[in-house]
Amino acid sequence: MGINRRRFLAVSGLLAAFGRSTALGRAFAADKASLAKFKIRILTSGPKHHFFGYYGICPWNKSQSHIVCLESDFQDHFPAADEPASIGLVDCETGTFSRISQTNAWNLQQGAMLHWNPLEPETEIIYNDRRDNEIVSVILDVHSGKKRILPRAVSAVSNNGRYALSLTYGRLTRLRKTVGYLGTIDPNPNSAAPDNDGVFLMDLVSGRFKLVVSIGEVQRMLVENHPELEERHIWFNHTVFNRADTRFFFLARSKESSGQLQTGMFTANIDGSDLRDVVSYGSGVSHFDWRNDKQIIATFNYGGGGRKHVLFTDGEKDFQIVGEGFLNGDGHCTFSPDQEWLASDQSVSGTLAKSLVIFNPKTKQGLVLGKFDMLEKRYGGGDLRCDLHPRWNRTGDQICIDAIDRATATRQLHIAYLDSI
Repeated sequence: MGINRRRFLAVSGLLAAFGRSTALGRAFAADKASLAKFKIRILTSGPKHHFFGYYGICPWNKSQSHIVCLESDFQDHFPAADEPASIGLVDCETGTFSRISQTNAWNLQQGAMLHWNPLEPETEIIYNDRRDNEIVSVILDVHSGKKRILPRAVSAVSNNGRYALSLTYGRLTRLRKTVGYLGTIDPNPNSAAPDNDGVFLMDLVSGRFKLVVSIGEVQRMLVENHPELEERHIWFNHTVFNRADTRFFFLARSKESSGQLQTGMFTANIDGSDLRDVVSYGSGVSHFDWRNDKQIIATFNYGGGGRKHVLFTDGEKDFQIVGEGFLNGDGHCTFSPDQEWLASDQSVSGTLAKSLVIFNPKTKQGLVLGKFDMLEKRYGGGDLRCDLHPRWNRTGDQICIDAIDRATATRQLHIAYLDSI
């Protein structure tokens, strides 16, 4: 494969007997010889930092020859409005980063919300940027350099490439700085739950957009059981389309006077109709993914003992704990393209390390793919942390993560290869 094997990390794994019904299952025959072939590679290198940002978004182009990511000079502070990050393509064979553009709308947790355009997945990317201090999104042809500017930021892109969901990053910056962009302005700084802000639906061809779920609408659903939300400032975060692009989910959040974050999860049709409260506010819902058009995996407090990975049907309370005893606590959970395997990440108790794991809900088999030392407390926790944020490739046999390269103490892309090498 032309891979520099000195850049591989040894796997730290549980010897689990994987099923043979899927490509991933066949790749892991239940013998030590096959597991010994499993490797994790540090794809990019310092001294600059290379990372993608959030989880559950595929960073590979259609041919899987390149990964799109950011390159930054620092990871020790929030980027100011005048501190751009480079956008580039990483050659999956050589690990070489080639700069193609830059952005002034990025953060260390979610990057610039990079996506490959589903309508042109080999040649076009979508990302957030700043124009005249307004947050917009850009569709860029990575070969010609041609750009098209859209009037709002993207927070999610539909699988069919027709639409994006959009949030107001000024409100995010004011209320949840770690996923905002410094220097942006909340248009409703004195309103606890504005009726003119929330989740917007934007047409990726025309740029037309409309508000489909308002913060005020959600607040009115919540105040009957949570009267404290009458005056408490609420914001939305983390929008994701289901696989058929018929519905989406999002989180509604606020902070108690103590600073404690409280959250509820909602789903809606893409026009905002049939709004559902699917995980109760105050349950500590944190991370999530659609398994298919109806099922959702989410981490929240259920059944005692802290957060669990819980699978349920949109609009129903058929909660099922997934991986109990293996998937311990919170994690950035995301399903493989064939919906069979769940990737997640976890803090390693008593250390600054984080582990990358996969789990099969049907066979109840799991594997720890690797453990990654964050080196410093600020990169293992807090607003500057380096979460692994697992992301599957298009064929479900590789996982890309952001982690610290111990040799250079820099944030770099790592690849877990799930096929025999």
